[in-house]
Amino acid sequence: MTKPWTALTAENVAPVPASVGVFEIADESGLIAIDFAGGNSLFGLRGALQEWLGTSPGLSFRYERTNAYLSRYRELVQVFTNETGAVPRNLTGVDAPAGRIRPN
Repeated sequence: MTKPWTALTAENVAPVPASVGVFEIADESGLIAIDFAGGNSLFGLRGALQEWLGTSPGLSFRYERTNAYLSRYRELVQVFTNETGAVPRNLTGVDAPAGRIRPN
């Protein structure tokens, strides 16, 4: 994902579309979460990002609207795993997408 990071505030999340897609969350140490808003997500990307509001100070986010959100989510997790050797913190201890791929 190449979009610029945006501070995770209510003002910045409000204009995010209520559609399906993927998103990333980062703090001062780097990327901490990769997740998606699927067809059952209440208010799509906006709703998923609102769940992160107030969880920790200094968070940033970026997102992509895509109907192929599951494929893109797996791809983002596999690229992150290839680059860092570990899954993002939000996927530690859960059934994360397996495999490693290199970005182009």
